[in-house]
Amino acid sequence: MIAELAMPDPDTHMPTSALQTGETHDFNDCWPAATPELSVLVPTYKDSADRLLQALGNCTDTSRVEVIIYDDGSADPELTEHIRKAVKAFTGAACLVTCAENKGRSAGRNRLQDLSRSDWLLFLDADMVPDDPKFLTNYLEVSATQTLPALIVGGFSLNQAHPTPQNELHWAQSIRSECLSAALRNENPGRFVFTSNVLAHRDIMTNVAFDPAFNGWGWEDVDWGIRVAQTYPVVHIDNTATHLGLDTPNTLMGKYAASGPNFWLVANRHPESMSETPLVKLASLLSRIPGRSVIQSMSRTLAAGPSWLLPVSLRLAALKLYRAAVYGGTRHDHC
Repeated sequence: MIAELAMPDPDTHMPTSALQTGETHDFNDCWPAATPELSVLVPTYKDSADRLLQALGNCTDTSRVEVIIYDDGSADPELTEHIRKAVKAFTGAACLVTCAENKGRSAGRNRLQDLSRSDWLLFLDADMVPDDPKFLTNYLEVSATQTLPALIVGGFSLNQAHPTPQNELHWAQSIRSECLSAALRNENPGRFVFTSNVLAHRDIMTNVAFDPAFNGWGWEDVDWGIRVAQTYPVVHIDNTATHLGLDTPNTLMGKYAASGPNFWLVANRHPESMSETPLVKLASLLSRIPGRSVIQSMSRTLAAGPSWLLPVSLRLAALKLYRAAVYGGTRHDHC
């Protein structure tokens, strides 16, 4: 049975300082007695995460892990109940933490670390699904070979997702910039840390926390990965999970429009890693062009154009130009 905690309870084996103001903790029957070797940490906002929990439950070695879902202020009782049922049905130890207010992705991930009970922390986004039944086993095995704290990045795929007229632009963007092999990612280990699927030793999280200065969506994982790589080994492997949450063009461009401050924060903080990237170069160039707003408007129109009229390659180029123009427009406010 899932139990709701009014205060920290030693029977749950949660940390003694676990419960914070505005939080509710719900856990399943497997939780109290579990001694996990790996903690699967899932921040979510308005996403049920039920397909992820089901997929994890079908993996091998669930008895060696715990799963903690952190609902970052969705404020949706129906959704909360849906996640509770998924937590109850999970075959291993699982817990739902429901927060009354939205605190942001960085703060949510730091909170998940506080609540976890193992030394190895696997961060997964709620809209990810493991591609291999041995997904958890693969991480357990590679972590056992590490003699020092390390960051292990499994990678990103679209193997279980399907392109549609609504999401094909995001599909194309993901294929080109995110679905990269371990060999390619290892060429610049810190730059290609995607926290949608990444395993970190607790010592790394203690010494290099996610920076809550990154508000909202985007770029906090790039900043974190670069900072981690300055002190700890970053190892990329092919242990992918599929990103199911592909956005429509307007939703994706809305995220870009809101992420300008985060972009310049990481670009200014890490010029040695970011200054030569095509996006920084183009955004910097467009920041000096008086007609940038026209470029932004035209590129947005092209990117959002109907798939039956414009080839996806043209729309993808327009999307990249729109993103750079949006970031160029916020440069002087954050430099």
